Amino acid sequence: MEKIALYRKYRPHNFDNLVGQEHIKTTLVNAFKAENVSHAYLFTGPRGTGKTSTARLIAKALNCTDLKDNYEPCDKCEFCLEINDGRLIDIIEIDAASNRGIDEVRDLKEKIQFSPTRCKYKVYIIDEAHMMTKEAFNALLKTLEEPPAHAYFILATTEAHKIPETIISRCQRFDFKRVTKKAIMTRLNYIAQIEGINAEDKALEAISRYVDGGMRDAIGLVEQLTTNGALTFDHVQEILGITSYILLEELYSALEKKDLKESLKIVHDLHDQGGDLKQFVHEFIESLREKLLESVMKNDPAKYSWLIKVIEAFQFAYEKINTMSIPQLPLEIAIIRVAGDVKEEVVVKNEEKNIKPVEKIVREHKQIETPVPVASPGAIPDFSIEKMIESWPRIVERAKAPALRMSVKNATPLKLEGADLTLAFTSAFHKDKVMEHDYRVELEEIINSVFGHGVKILSVIKDIEIKSVVDERDNAVDAALEIFGGELTD
Repeated sequence: MEKIALYRKYRPHNFDNLVGQEHIKTTLVNAFKAENVSHAYLFTGPRGTGKTSTARLIAKALNCTDLKDNYEPCDKCEFCLEINDGRLIDIIEIDAASNRGIDEVRDLKEKIQFSPTRCKYKVYIIDEAHMMTKEAFNALLKTLEEPPAHAYFILATTEAHKIPETIISRCQRFDFKRVTKKAIMTRLNYIAQIEGINAEDKALEAISRYVDGGMRDAIGLVEQLTTNGALTFDHVQEILGITSYILLEELYSALEKKDLKESLKIVHDLHDQGGDLKQFVHEFIESLREKLLESVMKNDPAKYSWLIKVIEAFQFAYEKINTMSIPQLPLEIAIIRVAGDVKEEVVVKNEEKNIKPVEKIVREHKQIETPVPVASPGAIPDFSIEKMIESWPRIVERAKAPALRMSVKNATPLKLEGADLTLAFTSAFHKDKVMEHDYRVELEEIINSVFGHGVKILSVIKDIEIKSVVDERDNAVDAALEIFGGELTD
């Protein structure tokens, strides 16, 4: 007798066995009850979440000769049994990855007009629908919108964004969710009991976490990792390179206690035993995410602020593991940053002038900020917008570069909030000139030397003022007289 893979053997044969997609199950059953089944469906979602299985359930429910009271297929009539075996001629499953062209669609359009051979309805299940060409989609449009009364279409895809909007608008769309870890573990435990597999709970839990919501992958791993009728956690851990949940909790506890030596020891032991460091970091970040969401729900700002810091450190380590010459080094750096309580701020102090500390976060991927210059003797103690406006001519005179001097002369101090000084300019040209890096730094140094207070320059454009033509002419004349000398005569 031919051996059937477990994931095929335990496909859901009725809506009641469709695990983790209750919202889809309820909607479809209600559609059958109301006799309002759509002629075209689009199933989207991650792999192994039941898209093709649900398409087959629809085909069974449409053609079953003995539907139950709750509109479940009987799973006993000849049509149900042949659909389970994949040999019913009126249920056409098309792999769009290998039948993606316009010629295949034209062939489909010709054959769809013929009545079903045996069943009441023909059902076309197009898997990996996103692989179809643009021309093939265009050829399918009209048929999809107005198929013959005896034909139904179900498109399944993992990449809904590649499906044209014109196709989506002609289908009822269902989004399949990742199956929860609890639901996967319950299903795996059921399969293990039926198959007589002695499975450890820790092993099933580890597989449930590893597959990221894919039921088919989980069932496949159970079959693959079962040895002599037993499924042990040690074997699952060895093959998949996954980490014990206890080890993840031990590392978290050590980081929380700022126990640097213990944290590093856990990583070193894992590396020495040949553990997969990248998989370990992935699982640790996932564990941290769960704790982060829990702390948010409990409204614990101190906790979730710390967890965000830890997640950022380990995410950086995850991205660097494969590029570093020493794979465990990024992980060690992340631990030192968190448990070693390494400061990531540069504090600039000036006690003589009673300047408040300025904290600047220095990241590895950012350039180091220009240090704030020290105030010169004789600095103006009154640091206010009024004093800034009054002293602006003095600041203009100190500008060394002629271009900067001209543009600063064009500016007017608008507001001062803390260390942020906003300048208003009459033109975008002068604004852009002052905001160039070198000129902006020079201007900030000048202001610091005048007031003994560091600033950060911000800029805006002044509102345009409408002046009369007479005023503009008089101003132009006055400017010409000033430049060339002379006097105005009648």
